[in-house]
Order: sequence, then C-alpha cells, then structure tokens
Amino acid sequence: MQVTLDLPDDVFAKAEALAREQSRSLGSVLADLIRGVEPEPRPAFELAPLLPGHRFPVIEGSRPFTVEEIDRMLEEDGLP
Repeated sequence: MQVTLDLPDDVFAKAEALAREQSRSLGSVLADLIRGVEPEPRPAFELAPLLPGHRFPVIEGSRPFTVEEIDRMLEEDGLP
C-alpha cells in the first residue's frame, strides 16, 4: 500500500540514514520500526591487510590490477 506521510525533518533524516546504512529501502526500514523489529547490527567491515610494497589491500589469491586493465574496464563502462 502506498501512503503519504508528513514526518519531522529530523525523524526523516534518521530513517533515511538508517536505510542507507543498511542498504534497504526507506519503506522497509519504517515498516520494521513500526512493527517494533530491532534493526540487526551490521558486522564490522574488515579490510584485508596490506602486503609489503602495496598501497592498497590485496585479496589472497588475487593480484593488483594494472593501469592498462583499469583503463580498459573504465572504457568498457563508458567512463572517462
């Protein structure tokens, strides 16, 4: 069902931030809050450790992309 709600700005901002944080729609977040469902805590995101000589994390079993590979991927996606 679709409805129109008038929410105070601060309430809307908090609900919108919660939806964005949980990668959910605003409607699903509001429905859970009204039902009294507690939002599940998100697991902490852990970065892969930096390997010696690398400035960015490298996932085990993978390798860093070359500049040429990145340029090709950007071109395939139509990005500059």
